[in-house]
This record gives sequence, C-alpha cells and structure tokens, in this order.
Amino acid sequence: MLHLTTFFDKNYLSRGLVLYNSLKEYTSQFELYILCLDDFTREYFEENKIDFPEVKTLQLSDIEANDAELAIAKSNRSKIEYYFTLSPCLPLYLLKKYNLPHICSLDADILFLNSPKSLFDQLNDFSIVITPHKFSKEITHLSEFGLYNVSFQIFKNNETGLACLQKWKEECIEFCGDEYDKVNDRFADQKYLDNWLTLYPNEVLVLNDAVSGVAPWNLNNYTIEKRGNHYFSNNEQMIFYHFHHFKIFNKCWASNGFNEYKAATQKGVDALYLDYWNRIDAFNNQFAIVKEDSTRYKTSSKLLPKLLKEKVVYKRKNDILEHKSFTFVPKFIRKLIIKRYA
Repeated sequence: MLHLTTFFDKNYLSRGLVLYNSLKEYTSQFELYILCLDDFTREYFEENKIDFPEVKTLQLSDIEANDAELAIAKSNRSKIEYYFTLSPCLPLYLLKKYNLPHICSLDADILFLNSPKSLFDQLNDFSIVITPHKFSKEITHLSEFGLYNVSFQIFKNNETGLACLQKWKEECIEFCGDEYDKVNDRFADQKYLDNWLTLYPNEVLVLNDAVSGVAPWNLNNYTIEKRGNHYFSNNEQMIFYHFHHFKIFNKCWASNGFNEYKAATQKGVDALYLDYWNRIDAFNNQFAIVKEDSTRYKTSSKLLPKLLKEKVVYKRKNDILEHKSFTFVPKFIRKLIIKRYA
C-alpha cells in the first residue's frame, strides 16, 4: 500500500483529479490524503465519495487544531508562503495522526506515467527520498534557490523521517519567504533540503535518474519520446512529470515556462503537454472553469499581456500544439502593454 498526500483548491481541482486518475492507472493499492483548501473542493469529494475510494479528505482546521505554530504562521505571511509552510506540517501530521508506515507528499500538478512503486521500494534502504532539480546547463545559476524541488518526497515513519520533518517544520515556521534571503541562504520551503544529506547521512536517497522529477528546468537533459501510449526519457519509461508553470489562459492558449527555463522544443514533450491539457480540460468543462487562477502569480485578465509576459507559449488548434513566440515584440512595448493591463 502506497500512502500519498497533496493539497489544492478549486483552481487546481482538475489537476488533482488528473493526478488521482494517473495514480489509479498505474497503482493497484494506494491512499491519497487530500488537504482541501476551500469548501468547493471538500464538497466535491464528499458528494462523490463512491468514485474515490482511495481518497481521504482533510481540512486546514484539522491540522491547525493540532498545530498552534502553524495556525499563528497563517497571520504573519502571504497565502502562498503559508502554503509553502504546509510542506512539512501536512506529512508530519499524517504520520503522527494515522501512524502510517510512510508518507509521500507531492504537488498536484504531477502526472504519473508509470508505477511509482520502485521509488517507494527505496525505503527498504533509506528513510527519506527527495527530488533534485537536475537543472539543465543553461540555467544552473538557479541552484542558488535550492538544489532540490519540493514536489515529490517520501518520509518513512521512523526516528530519522520524523526528526527531519520536525526540523523542517521549525525552519519553515521561522521563515518561508517567497524571495531569496541571501544573508541567511533561505528560500521558501525548498532551500532547507540542501542540508539533508549532511544532516542525515546514508538515510537520504536523491532521485538522480532520467524518469522521475522531469520538469521544464531539466528537459534539456533528456530526449523525450512518445511510443504508443507511453512516454520515455532517454529510452526509459518515465515515472512522473511535473507540469510546473503550465497555466491555461483559455481553450486555445497556455504557458509552459519554456522561455524562463530555456527548454528546447521536442515533439515528445509537445505530445505530453497536449495529453495533459486535454485531461485537465475534461474536468474544467465539468466545473465550468474557463481559466485557472494562480495563488502565487497574479496576472492580467486580458490575454495579450499574459502572452507578452510569457514570451513563448502554446497555441492549441485542432488538437495540435504549436509554439508561439512573442519575443519579436520590442521589450519596451511589451512592458508598456503589460503595465497598462496589470
């Protein structure tokens, strides 16, 4: 039995359901603990319990009632920084509350493309599993913000796993800022992971492979191919992909973050994003969600400034993805338009 947890609100409900379905496709036995960040999400799962036998829902009040420090933190930071603070608090709560043998905390914008069981099997030899950014050579300077990405990590319910989560929680309660603190070398929830190999020697497994934690910031390291209904990275079947920075603007336009992360175009990657977009659309149509709002990134309600800010985006037409670049627009004009519609 695999035990996992994630959290999201209505804006990411479609992605959460896509995540769930991908787990269901490749995993026969699992429990997914979902922290519902709004009433819409909670009510959806409560009203459709029969369709999600593996899902167990939680509310913020459940955790805050057992964690006074977290409840206090809610009032002294932004919403996204509070969500970052949940990164250690949620898995720690679940391990203690339900005495689970392990817990995997993961982002809702992950898609499983194969069984993750091999990653959980590493707990036979390790207490903690973490995901490195594996930055492409074009953006290695971003390692300043953390060598590891808080998108998929597993903790065994033992002395090391609990101690790690407790220390991480204390650090995040003290500081979980969305801006790099250069003086103290801290950033959000993720910079703290840089020290874990030193703090817990021989207890931490780093997923330095080509099939897990694939994301826009490391795409240039791999050749992505679609073969039949499966996706391969450097000729190995991919386990999961992290769709960070994928923002749907409307039925035709979406961002992919490729400009920010200098990711090159690949046919296999385009096929993967089209597949993911279509899966999300099926649920967005159900919930009458035309566009998705981001807690972290506030953007204009107008399409043009969004496209100009992203510079490189996807256009979907007749179930085909096209890359569209707006880098030809002079920088000062882009800035004027973005400022005008901010």
